[in-house]
Amino acid sequence: MIRKTMMLWGGMMIAVVFLSGSVFAQTERLVQDENQTGTITIAVEKFTLGEGYFIEPQQIPVYAGDTGITVLDRFLGSSNIVWKNNYLVGLYGAQTGEVKVPDCISKMQSHADFGDAPTTESALAEGLTYPDRLSEKDYSPMSGWMYSVNNAFPGYGLDGYTPADGDVFRLQFTLWGYGADLGQDFQGGMTPINQTDKTALTKLLAEINSSSNKSEYMKDATFKTLYDQADAMMANLEATTKQVRDLHDQLKAAIPEISEPVSVTYHTHIQNVGWEKDWKNNGEMSGTSGRSLRLEGIEVKLDGAADYDLGIQYKTHIENIGWEKDWKRNGDMSGTKGQGLRLEGIEIALTGSDANQFDVYYQVHAQNFGWLDWAQNGANAGTAGFGYRLEGIRVVVVPKGEAAPGPTARPFVDKNLV
Repeated sequence: MIRKTMMLWGGMMIAVVFLSGSVFAQTERLVQDENQTGTITIAVEKFTLGEGYFIEPQQIPVYAGDTGITVLDRFLGSSNIVWKNNYLVGLYGAQTGEVKVPDCISKMQSHADFGDAPTTESALAEGLTYPDRLSEKDYSPMSGWMYSVNNAFPGYGLDGYTPADGDVFRLQFTLWGYGADLGQDFQGGMTPINQTDKTALTKLLAEINSSSNKSEYMKDATFKTLYDQADAMMANLEATTKQVRDLHDQLKAAIPEISEPVSVTYHTHIQNVGWEKDWKNNGEMSGTSGRSLRLEGIEVKLDGAADYDLGIQYKTHIENIGWEKDWKRNGDMSGTKGQGLRLEGIEIALTGSDANQFDVYYQVHAQNFGWLDWAQNGANAGTAGFGYRLEGIRVVVVPKGEAAPGPTARPFVDKNLV
């Protein structure tokens, strides 16, 4: 429901909308794709205190039956939200930070009952109601939590808000004017400071913050500078529409192109064990150690190669058979199945027009020798003429010219050459 506080304002009665709604404890739910109705952007802001974000913009899923209440319960944790008589009163932990009231708020009009607009000094003198949370009436008698969706302050409570795919949902702390400092404009209320729409910039920041590539993006100096500027622009209550729009466009254009790193995965068929359940990745050992079990087959494939003309091929030296005649490729089995024949050697090479951009290294654990050195790009690894089994293998794909993962002097031992 909507909480409406009636205030006398120059002889006029005005209705001020605060957050409210039915509250219930919600246990953590398992994500079920069939119930997901979309993705929204969410952020928790303390710009009116000069403290920036409490929680930076993020993208989160929403589900059938969600309301603003269930979204906040799930996102913030219901135990972190302070409710009283169905009103959102405060947030635990949000009181941290150094209060510095923006000058534009201090210059706002005074109120007949509450006096002049707050300054940093007066806000600190007013202080917190409770030391462990940020609540309504903290730092100012007109403060509290409000929410906007797509730059509009709905005329109903959180329980009446049904999230829609693509929404930008901002939980914001108002210090003065019951939201006038946030751009809220209602009949009989104070003149809002600024109504610049920051929806698109908030959404872009959420996309960046939610990306698994963010840490890679931030290594780009130009991008990081623009990202930091966007963060400051969001906190600037006087930012103009042109400033926000131009910075949004610059930041979006500066997002670096990040290619998924090419890596190799593989698993082996092991004597008395069969196929390993889990595929090994880039340098992990496949096989066994200290159990004297032979490798009988292997499957190898690449990950992250979708943007390249790149494949992988391999063939093995098999007991009683010798070197396979044909190369196996991209996950096909090399070796034998059900014949109890050991692998004694292996060759692995990259294929495709982009193969010259990478090196493949591989190292085998051979009976009576232990780990041999690393072979590279189609060279032999293992033994010949001894009748020794392979017991383990490691494979790595690296950018061309990158240092080998270890010594490369002796990857293959031929009895006839010893």
